[in-house]
Amino acid sequence: MPKKKSANAVIGNYDEAKWRAEEDMRTLARAQEIKADPQRLKAAKKCAEEKLAEMQAVAGVTAAST
Repeated sequence: MPKKKSANAVIGNYDEAKWRAEEDMRTLARAQEIKADPQRLKAAKKCAEEKLAEMQAVAGVTAAST
């Protein structure tokens, strides 16, 4: 027999869903701000390239084999 969800679980899921939607909205707004600022976008891309190189080194993958 399936268990019924308590009222707290439903409220908790709603609160989590609302929080997630609001956080996603803030993330999208920040992304737009970064895309509109050439210096920030360039710095973010450089940071991403450096992090990618670090992860490839950890995984033993070379740029040529990707």
